[in-house]
Amino acid sequence: MAKLIVYGNVNPSTFANSIVVANSKSIEIFNEPLTNIFVIHSQESHKKLYRDPNCPNWIEHLANHGISHDSLINRTIDINNSNESTKKLIEYIEMIATHNTVNSHLIIDLTNGTSFQKNLLSVVAYILDIKYQFIIDITKLMERIKGTLGFHGIEDLLPSYVPVPDTTKLDDIAYLGLAEVARYKRIIELHTQRFKNINSDTADEEFFRDNLIHSIQLKLQGDKKRDNTVYRIAVSSLSASIEDLITVMICNFSLKSNSNEIYKIYKKTLGNKMKDIEKMVKQDASSDFDIEFFQKFNDFILYLRNSTTHKGKLLTDIEKFKADLSIKMSFPFIEFYTDIIHPILAKDTPTQAPKKTREIFDKDISSNEILYYGLDGDNTGEILEHLFLDSSAEQQFKQISDSISQAVCKIGEKVCTSSHGQIIFQAGDDLLFKGNFNRSTLHEMQKTYRNITNGLTCSIGYGRSLMETFLALKIAKSRHNKNSIVGIEIK
Repeated sequence: MAKLIVYGNVNPSTFANSIVVANSKSIEIFNEPLTNIFVIHSQESHKKLYRDPNCPNWIEHLANHGISHDSLINRTIDINNSNESTKKLIEYIEMIATHNTVNSHLIIDLTNGTSFQKNLLSVVAYILDIKYQFIIDITKLMERIKGTLGFHGIEDLLPSYVPVPDTTKLDDIAYLGLAEVARYKRIIELHTQRFKNINSDTADEEFFRDNLIHSIQLKLQGDKKRDNTVYRIAVSSLSASIEDLITVMICNFSLKSNSNEIYKIYKKTLGNKMKDIEKMVKQDASSDFDIEFFQKFNDFILYLRNSTTHKGKLLTDIEKFKADLSIKMSFPFIEFYTDIIHPILAKDTPTQAPKKTREIFDKDISSNEILYYGLDGDNTGEILEHLFLDSSAEQQFKQISDSISQAVCKIGEKVCTSSHGQIIFQAGDDLLFKGNFNRSTLHEMQKTYRNITNGLTCSIGYGRSLMETFLALKIAKSRHNKNSIVGIEIK
């Protein structure tokens, strides 16, 4: 059983031609004619085709090509850009597509209708995975008939009836699943807003959003290339956003009176941060809260994350499956924390007036003020991740690691030789220090880092408190190309 979905048209010849050629195409593809023709009319097209006495006999043209008018199923839908109109169209197309059996086939004709209507129908067809979409190419038809458009025969129509470009091929051309990314983006926007609502001062929404999108793109890249190692990188990237969410929660609800402890929290492992959250929830949750589920859910997510990021080069099929599952489970995990855990922790938190954040520069700082500064290498984790996956990169790995350590030590020496300069924390590509350094000096530190590491960059954030410094560094690292210097003041 072959079916056609087609728009109505106030031009009876174009409308009839599209049905005639679609019927011929059905015989060519499916070896059977159309049995059901679902016509989506506008008020105007239905009135013109059925009520206008001056309308040419398009029904007779169909009959001349073996198509009975009884096979037409007419439906009038006023298609516009309203949600209600779009919903009606989707429901109708979905109903037709859903009732397709294994032995039935479906063609969509996009010859008729406005550009808006054609676009909407094509998008719906793509979402519902309706493969066969065709349109009469007027240019090709005109080249054949060399005359006035009207009712035409199959000999002219069929060579002019062309398939619409398969939108699923865009995924191959663009390398990633564009439609899936688009769907994930809507989900990510919702989660990002919830993340921001926890604490708009410390929640770096741009990093959170962009990192989630980047993770999904990596995951889809792994799907396309069948490259299991890419899944591991995607999990590592995604876990950064999850860890950011947990960190913001801890800092918001456990450090209300001591913001300078935030850097210590930031340096904890994800597992330890989740344990901190568990302790807080146990204290504040109601008696009917399922704490056992909470703990097991945390343990499961943490196990997936750790077992797929801390492995050797090769991933077996089960490791790839675990990595894929870790990515997919990350979104319900984020939802669980923002929608269930956050309200538990927030219920006893006094409402505070919103704080304002602004960027500060040398002119905002007095010459004798002592500020905190955080320096962090850009993309270091990603670079080392790729080297981990390359069994021949041992020497390169050592060179990069050594150069980063040398760069941080060199900068640390400069800090210590400056007036009031003091190192608070130094490890890997991280450096936390205090003192009074202008932007020119900070740029010199970046230059030192870049020269010693053979081109790697670092970002620097600073403020009057560790919380401000933490936030400034997050903002600096989220900016385009990173390699930024940002000072933040919260009032």
